[in-house]
Amino acid sequence: MKHTLIILLSIISLAKSAVVTSVEGNILIIDPTGNPNINPVVNPQKPTQISNEEVLDIAESEDKKLDMVIVWDAEEEDIYDFYDAPNWDFSESDLKELDRDSAISNILTITDALILEDSPSYSNIEIADGFSVTLKSTSFTFQNNNGFTGVNDDDDVVSTLNIFEGSDMDAMFSAIGLEINVDSTSSLTLRGTGDSINSQIERSIVNLSPNAKLTLSSLNQFAVQGDDIYLNGVSFSKNPDILKFNGNTGTAIPEAHLILLSAVSSILLLSQRRRS
Repeated sequence: MKHTLIILLSIISLAKSAVVTSVEGNILIIDPTGNPNINPVVNPQKPTQISNEEVLDIAESEDKKLDMVIVWDAEEEDIYDFYDAPNWDFSESDLKELDRDSAISNILTITDALILEDSPSYSNIEIADGFSVTLKSTSFTFQNNNGFTGVNDDDDVVSTLNIFEGSDMDAMFSAIGLEINVDSTSSLTLRGTGDSINSQIERSIVNLSPNAKLTLSSLNQFAVQGDDIYLNGVSFSKNPDILKFNGNTGTAIPEAHLILLSAVSSILLLSQRRRS
């Protein structure tokens, strides 16, 4: 009993500076000191830990000439046109415009923006393999049956959408190898009624930080999409306790203390097995 108490006190002390989680009986420690709002980005095959700066690094292509940031700079009356060149500050890029018919092949940052994207349904905004779009203090709504997607090709390389710093995005779906990261201050709504995290062509996932919010069309959609929703490397299918629901809208609020409780439960179970 004394040994168990010492372990529990150590876990509680450790929780002040790290997130503790348990996967299939193995206790993992994830240090969030780089940026506690950013959850480790999940590789669908092997969860990994990265810092905030590395979020951009993994999104870079091998062609460094294209890896330049462009920033949203639209006037209020122009919030409906994502592709209108005057809405962007291209001063740090070789680009002059965004091509409606081509995938985004830059690291794209949108800050302090309100965007109501009204392109025709299923036109989507594609992000090229290995590149990223990051929303910071931004509200982005797809008004029609659209969303961000990766590109349909033979390469199994993810495209990345980061929803950070108090941002929210409302789309019909995500698809085709798109990895969405939502920090603890932000929210994501995918309102499609069937397979809104679509992995039919390439695996797509949503990677949540503690206290991030995810809204799907129904509670049942969380069960359907459970293999593609992660918190600290643990999927919703593996542990439904990683999400807390509010009403029937499917809003999920991950909380770090649920992970700590899981770790403590694992310690207690291990102690009971040793005594028996």
